[in-house]
Amino acid sequence: MCTVTYIPGKDGFFLTSNRDEHVTRGIALAPAIYNAGSAKLLYPKDPDKHGSWIAAKNNGDLVVLLNGAFVNHTKQKDYRKSRGLVLKEIIEAELPAHHYHNMDLDGVEPFTLILYTSGELYECRWDGEEKHTTSISMNLPHIWSSTTLYDQTAANKRENWFSDWQRSDYPKTANNILHFHKYAGEGDQKDSLVINRDGKMKTMSVTNISVMHGNITMTYEDLKANKQYINELAIESPAQINQPRILPRFFAIKRFFIRLFNWEYWSLNTVYAPIMFYWFWLSFKSRSFFFFNTANPQIENGGFAMESKWLIHHQIPEPYKPETFFFKAGTPAEQIKQVIKQENLNYPLILKPDIGGRGVLVKKIHSDDELAPYVQSMKVDFLVQAFIPYQQEVGIFYYRIPGQDKGHISGIVGKEFLTVTGDGRLTIAELLAREPRYLLQLPELMITNAEELQQVLPSGEKRVLVPYGNHARGAKFIDLSHQISDELTQTIDAVCRQIPEFYFGRMDVMYNTWEELCQGKNFAIVELNGAGSEPTHIYDPKHSIFFAWKEIMKHWKLLHTISTINHKNKNLKYMTYAEGMQMLKDNTNYLKLIA
Repeated sequence: MCTVTYIPGKDGFFLTSNRDEHVTRGIALAPAIYNAGSAKLLYPKDPDKHGSWIAAKNNGDLVVLLNGAFVNHTKQKDYRKSRGLVLKEIIEAELPAHHYHNMDLDGVEPFTLILYTSGELYECRWDGEEKHTTSISMNLPHIWSSTTLYDQTAANKRENWFSDWQRSDYPKTANNILHFHKYAGEGDQKDSLVINRDGKMKTMSVTNISVMHGNITMTYEDLKANKQYINELAIESPAQINQPRILPRFFAIKRFFIRLFNWEYWSLNTVYAPIMFYWFWLSFKSRSFFFFNTANPQIENGGFAMESKWLIHHQIPEPYKPETFFFKAGTPAEQIKQVIKQENLNYPLILKPDIGGRGVLVKKIHSDDELAPYVQSMKVDFLVQAFIPYQQEVGIFYYRIPGQDKGHISGIVGKEFLTVTGDGRLTIAELLAREPRYLLQLPELMITNAEELQQVLPSGEKRVLVPYGNHARGAKFIDLSHQISDELTQTIDAVCRQIPEFYFGRMDVMYNTWEELCQGKNFAIVELNGAGSEPTHIYDPKHSIFFAWKEIMKHWKLLHTISTINHKNKNLKYMTYAEGMQMLKDNTNYLKLIA
């Protein structure tokens, strides 16, 4: 319960836990299979409280516990319920993620759960006041260390050992993973994966769960007794164990084919790799791979990456920018609440990272109760922004060649939020499962909207489930470029010319009506993006990948032209190769923090 790793394998995955305990704690009972209603559970048992720190269920659900949440907390004298019993209650539930989301944890000591359920992996943290749930990529390995025993320095050492081991030639098998969990950091008795702190606090056991070919194998090594136990549990179908089905049959296969045959869901590397030759050609012409930094001289890195939304916000003309406030990571929630009160801001509010993109960690907050957990979980600086009451949202791509009198609009994208329309018969979950775009969002909605998914809407009634205009959050992008007009172009050009040396990028705009937007009335610029902007109208499902490639290259050519002119006429220096690579490295590290 103090060190956990997740490691994807060729035919499944591995979840492994080291249990660190005071030597006076009772010796745990070896893993056994227990009945839980119509389901079966496999877990080692704590002899004192009869709970556990790791468990598997015969529908494939898994859960493992770590002590503590984000920081080392002050331990209270008495707690209402042990964390090991909380773990059992969650894994016994028909919908574990939903049960965690709704259960009463007041009086329970802070903890972190790594939960695998319905084909998805989640990190669930209870900090003593609020719950936090994060979806974890199953394609990447992960390591967690308990905050009650390991500070950030120790956690960093363990991450380095984990990274070094991953780069080794050892095949990722259960035996080799157990070897890593027993010998990583050997010699560092305080922080290695198997610890011995003055003979008082020791690693008592290592438990590995291997999920392969429809079978769960639990290997339990009792380090104190020097014994190994191996148990197996067959993964049965939901029908066999009488579980309700929310995700449709063959969900993983369906999700794979949805992504395969709809290029808009491909990874950025997959989309951009075939046309990178054109970027190399433009780089050769300008003698710089990072020529883009001169496109928008007043925006850091030209707005390609690592640019502060807060600094850009100051450049937006006053009538069009929503009231926004900047806070450093770690700012107490009470301090932010005071600012909200002093500035007469009203809920809902929009919270988002100061540096970010693609809707990552953007959240609509409706109360002080929702504000606190968001603030506590943020590892990066963030913004609190007034909610824009307008119902419509578009992204407008703008460019102006330096020296020319007029700018241009090269594309407009409209956004439809994730919305279902009832038919009086099917549940919301069943309606979602019929739409490929929405089917991909089901695992996340199972946590946040589980009860709502079982509702049957009256025929014709519409329900917005995700109120964010982000492609990754289920929004549908619609190419509205045919609505570009001279009136709209003049309006947007007049606004953009008020932004110092802004020549290339996309603005996300909330507006009341299209007619008013064209007239320059009743709209707000939510965000302004620079050289790293995509012409997002390409993501309209009607467009082919060939259309997308053509539009991307067209915009790269514009970016190169603008950057070259500014480089020459304004005597601006291109970013050096070392500076550019450092920017990309910083961006990669930053994305890990907000992922």
